[in-house]
Amino acid sequence: MTGTTVHRDVVHSTVDGGELRLDLYVPDVRPAPLCLWLHGGGWMRGSRTDRAEQRLLPLAEAGVAVAAVQYRLSGQAPFPAQLDDARAAVRWLRVHAGEFGLDGTRIGAWGASAGGHLAALLGLTDGGTDASVQAVVAWFAPSDLVLRDSDVPAGPLPPFVTGPLPEPSFEARLLGVEDVRAHRAAARAASPVAHVRPGAPPFLLMHGDRDGLIPSEHSRRLHRALRAEGVDSTLWLLDGANHEDPAFDAPAPLAAVAGFLRSHLLP
Repeated sequence: MTGTTVHRDVVHSTVDGGELRLDLYVPDVRPAPLCLWLHGGGWMRGSRTDRAEQRLLPLAEAGVAVAAVQYRLSGQAPFPAQLDDARAAVRWLRVHAGEFGLDGTRIGAWGASAGGHLAALLGLTDGGTDASVQAVVAWFAPSDLVLRDSDVPAGPLPPFVTGPLPEPSFEARLLGVEDVRAHRAAARAASPVAHVRPGAPPFLLMHGDRDGLIPSEHSRRLHRALRAEGVDSTLWLLDGANHEDPAFDAPAPLAAVAGFLRSHLLP
C-alpha cells in the first residue's frame, strides 16, 4: 500500500454554462497508471464521490491514479451528453496529467453500472482519437439498452434500490424518450454491443451472477462479442453477488482491477 494525495473539485470542462469537475486520487509512488472512474446511478443520479472510501482510495493505495469524473445526468441532458462529458475528461487528463506527475498518453476507463456502460462506450467508439482509452473495466454494466428495457427483475430488488423502478425507465430517460421499445435504433446506437470492433482495447468485465437489476447476461453477451472480434476480454462472474454488491469492494476484485490496469497501461 502507498499514500495518496487527493485533488478535489478540479474543473475538467464547462458545458451549458455549468462546470463539470473531477477528483483526482494520485498515489505517492511512480510510475502510476491513470484511469477515469464513472459512477453508477442509472444515468439519473449518483455522484463521483460515491463509494470513494471503499473503492477509489484503495485503488490509489494499490498504485493506480483515479480521476473520478462528474458527467451530466439524464435529467440535465439526454445521451450522448454523458459520453461527451467523459470524452472531455479524457482530453483534459491528456493535457494536464503531467501537472500531477502522471503520464496521460495511456488512460484507462473504469465504471460501475451506468458508469460501466459509459466506460465501455469510451473504449469502443473513440479509437485513435484524443479521447481514446487504452483499457476498460466495466462492473455490472448494461451492454444492450434494448435488452435491458425488456428485463423484468425477478424477486426482490437489490437492497440499495428504494421504491419502485422509475417510469419511464432509466434507459428511456437517458435517451429522452418515453419507451425504449419505440426507439430501438436509438437504443441500439447507445449500446456497447453495437460498437464492438477489432482492435478495441482490452476489457475486464465483472458482474454478479445474482444481479437483480442488470442480469449478468449483459456482460456475458459483451464478452462473447469482444472475443468474437479478437479483442482481449476477461469476464469474472462473482458468485452470489447482486447489483452494487459489497463483494465488488473486497480486496480480490480491487486487486484484479489494479493488476489489469497496471498490466495494460504502464509502458
